[in-house]
Order: sequence, then structure tokens, then C-alpha cells
Amino acid sequence: MRLGKLVLVLMFAGLFFSCSESQQQDMKDKTEEMSNELQEQKDALQSSLEEGIDDIDAKIEELEADLEEAGEDSKEEINEQIEELKGERSELEKSLDELGDATEEGWEDFKSGVDETLEDIDD
Repeated sequence: MRLGKLVLVLMFAGLFFSCSESQQQDMKDKTEEMSNELQEQKDALQSSLEEGIDDIDAKIEELEADLEEAGEDSKEEINEQIEELKGERSELEKSLDELGDATEEGWEDFKSGVDETLEDIDD
């Protein structure tokens, strides 16, 4: 009788631990899936940031070429535009540096801020 109870307890324990392992594997799989999704989003955002920086660099080059041909009255305005673009470029570089440190918890806020900056630059 005692052996029967022991066998029964061991069977339930085995079931418990196998369910627990299955649940643990499910959690690991979900965590890995979320991590992969986050990395894909980070990669896409990194590409957008790099494109934004390249676009700003191209625009600065255009303005610097315009500056050489501009009259005195236009030079001040062009210089202001160049300085503004350099500031925006700096913001994008800062976001690019912070991208690697962005965590899942703060991801949405970080991404929203970067998207807003990119939209401002496009305008």
C-alpha cells in the first residue's frame, strides 16, 4: 500500500515537472520571439536613422555649394539653415548611439521620440 502511494506521488510529481518544463519552454520561446521582434525593430530604426543622417549630409553639401554662389543677403539665411541641419544631425547621431541601449520596457517611448524627430526633419 505504501509503495502504491509512493508510485502515485512520483507519477504526479513527474507530470507536474513535465508540465512545468513545457511551460518554461513556452516562456523561453515567447521571450526569444519578443527579443527577435525588438531586434528587427531596432534594425529598421537604425536604417531610418542612418538614412536621415545621409539625407542631412546631402542637404548640407547642397547648402554649402549654394553658399559659395549666394549674395551677401542670402548667406546669413543659408548659414542658419546649415546650423539647424547640423543640430538635427546631432540629434539623430545621439538617437543612433542610444538605440543599442533601448530596452523593451522603454522601446515605444524611444521609438516615438525618434519617429517624431525624423518627421520634423522631413518637414
